[in-house]
Order: sequence, then structure tokens, then C-alpha cells
Amino acid sequence: MRPAASSPRDVDALARAVVAAALLALCSLVAAGFGSMSAGASPSLAPVGSSAHVLYGFAGPPPRLYAVDPGTLRPERGRSAATGGHVFGWSFAPARERLAAGSDVTAELRLYDLRRLRVLGDVELVRPSARGLVFASTWASRSRVLAVVVSPGCCGLGDTIVSGVDADTRRVLWRRDLQSSLQAGAAYRGGFVLVVGPKFAIGTSRLLVVAPDGRVRTVRLDQIRSGWQRSGSGARFVAHQWNPGLAVDPASARAFVVQAGAPVAEIDLRRLSVRYHELLEPISLLGRLHDWLEPKAEAKAMQGPQRQAVWLGDGHVAVTGVDYEASVDSRGQDQETDTPAGLKLIDTRNWSVRTLDHTTTSIVSSSGVLFAFGSSWDSRTSTMKGSGLTAYDAGGHELYHRYDDQPISAVDQVPRGVLVGGNQGSSVFRRQDLLQPRTGRIIGRARLDIELISSDQPFWF
Repeated sequence: MRPAASSPRDVDALARAVVAAALLALCSLVAAGFGSMSAGASPSLAPVGSSAHVLYGFAGPPPRLYAVDPGTLRPERGRSAATGGHVFGWSFAPARERLAAGSDVTAELRLYDLRRLRVLGDVELVRPSARGLVFASTWASRSRVLAVVVSPGCCGLGDTIVSGVDADTRRVLWRRDLQSSLQAGAAYRGGFVLVVGPKFAIGTSRLLVVAPDGRVRTVRLDQIRSGWQRSGSGARFVAHQWNPGLAVDPASARAFVVQAGAPVAEIDLRRLSVRYHELLEPISLLGRLHDWLEPKAEAKAMQGPQRQAVWLGDGHVAVTGVDYEASVDSRGQDQETDTPAGLKLIDTRNWSVRTLDHTTTSIVSSSGVLFAFGSSWDSRTSTMKGSGLTAYDAGGHELYHRYDDQPISAVDQVPRGVLVGGNQGSSVFRRQDLLQPRTGRIIGRARLDIELISSDQPFWF
């Protein structure tokens, strides 16, 4: 959810606070049990197999980058490097000999030597003293890394800058100020595909293809609205956010942008041509468009749709998300209700759509399996609801369901399977189950106090 603010200056302060809180939460999580390891204790951890593929993770206190044993998922205490807060938007070099990770406020990119587990140096991605969050990065070659910076620092409020860095000399080769707010993105052929909207407003979206050499190609998405905008005045106002989902098929060089209440935009990434497709079953609209056009100005919580899209292959795109609805109770307190968008499977060969589930809010594709899960918050009752974990094949056929209706929050791939974690109220809160992806069989359990980084961090909105 994005913070509401009364001015760009307030947004800057709140954005920094949100990112700081996220980092603090990460540090607190990893400190909870890993700190005791340094005193000689061992985590409650069952062996989960072996692999030659080295894992890494952030743990503390203070936060450090550790090599992680792939068999036990235990940090190797003798192999670590200082992070200095550079734990955002990480990505691996092609041969996995180096790692890039960014800061949350100073817009720096730190480069790590993974073979020796040491810091190579930091790079200022934007002008000196400028603030911003390094939201994502990707490697175009062993010596070229690209990074996306959002400023003032969180959640697409404000500007987006992409920088190209020479990893050998740690020098910025080029910068591109996109003059837009980041709404969705994905790595693509050594660069990025980005969906951007206007700054501090809701309006027409654009799709940008950023190449490794800094070339930027752009196309308007006239039927896809996105952005952030405040309506109303004084103490009571509504902060509207409209976030589309983006899925990319590298094989056919196509991108798909999905927004609530709009046709699917299909973009040919070679020609940058756009076609819109009405689905045979409409994707849920929040039902608040009239209130956005004529705001009631009675709240200061978030309101609007957020979508996530994942390319599954064989012509299929999976879509889910959350519809946020704001209100003010009889005591004048801001309230927010999160309504799951459910899980829909779009067949891009005939533009039909199937509803697989009505309670999903998040999806992850791993090992040829689509994992659907999620949680939603109702501030009126202070309750967190969930939908458990359901696994599907690429064609949308259910493989299994686990965890009943518990609030599941994360599915992460590791060498032998996927680790499943949950929010408070779930059986995998503050510990994780290792599942065999195709069958859902539990093959290991771990109490982990480390943020594993086995692959590049995806865009998270």
C-alpha cells in the first residue's frame, strides 16, 4: 500500500519513512534468531538436501551479506560482507561471481565480489546528494549493470531514473530521467521493460524499453490508466492509486499490461506497436471509478486497484491483485478494506479468460508451477485473512491445496524445492516449510532468520 500525503514534500518524508520501516523490519526479522547463532546456538533447521549451487542471504545484526549452505540453508558465519544498508533491488552477474544491491535513501549501488565475499565499492546512481530507492537492477553483461531508482524513494510516487554502470570501473556511463512514476517493470534482454504513469497524478500510461546502451523507446498506452493522486482537502482526503500488472514473454518479444476495468494491452517489443483485447470475461473493476472522478473527500487511506501479471508460457498469462477501498468510520478514523482480485488465467491465443479462484492476492511461478496465495487486511476488524496455498500447472489445472485459509505471504525457490512462509496466524509464521513443487509434499522445515537471495529480486509492484 502506498502512503497518503498532503504535498510532494510530505510524500518525500513519508516515502523515506516507509522505506526505513521496511529496512528496520528486515533487520529485526533477521536479528531475531541469527543474533543467537553468534553466541553458539544453532537455528531450528532440518537438512533440506545438497546442491553445488551457492545461495546467499542478508542476516544480522548488523545486517550483512552471507554465503548460505544450500543443503541446510544455514548462513556460513565465516563468509560475509558488510551491507551498509545496500539490500534492495539485488541482481546477479551472468556467472554469479558478482552481486549488485542498492540503498533505500542515498540511491547508491553496492557491488560485491561473491567469490571472496567482499565489497568492491559503491556507485552514486543519481546526482550527488539526491535521494532515492534502488528499486531493481539487472546485468547486461559481466561488466554492465543497469539500475532503476525511484525518487523521492518509494512506491512510484515521483520520478524514475535509470542508470547504466560499468561494474569494473564503478563509473556511471549514462543516466536517463524518465520524468514519470514507476508503475510496473521487468528485466528484458539486459535492460528493462517499464510501465510508467504521470507524477502525482492518475492518467495515461506509457511502456518504455530501456536498452543496455541507454537508448529508450516508448509507446503510449492510451487505454491503460495508472498513477497516484490525492482528492479532497484538509484532514479528510482519498489517496487513489492505480497500478497495472506487467507480464513479458521474451521468446516472442511481447509484453502484456493488465489493468482493472480495461482491455489487455499487447505490445510488440520489436516494433512497439500496441493492440488492445477485450476479454470474454471482464477483469474485476473496483466499482469506484465514479468516486474517483467525483471524489467524496472523506478519507485519507488508499483506494484503487493493484494488479500483478505473470507470463506462464504456452500463451497463458496469470493475473491477480488487490482492490483497496478507503472509508471513515463513525469516530472519524481512517479505515481500509483489502478485497482480493482473485486469480484469472488469460489465454492470449483466443483472449478468453478463466477464473481459477476468488481469494488470491499474490502469485509466483517457479519450477513450472504457478503458486497462488495471499492475505488481505480489514482495519475495521483488525483481521488478516488468507487463502492458503494452491498450486497449478501452466494450463491452470489445480495440482494441490495446502494451509487451508491461512495468510501465506511468500514462496521462494531454493535448490530442492520452494520455501513457504506466512503472516501472523499461519502455521508458517516465523518458520518455513520446504515443499516439493509438483506434489506439495513437505520435505523439510526451517526456522529461518535470513532473507535468502537465490535469484534476482523481482519488481514488487
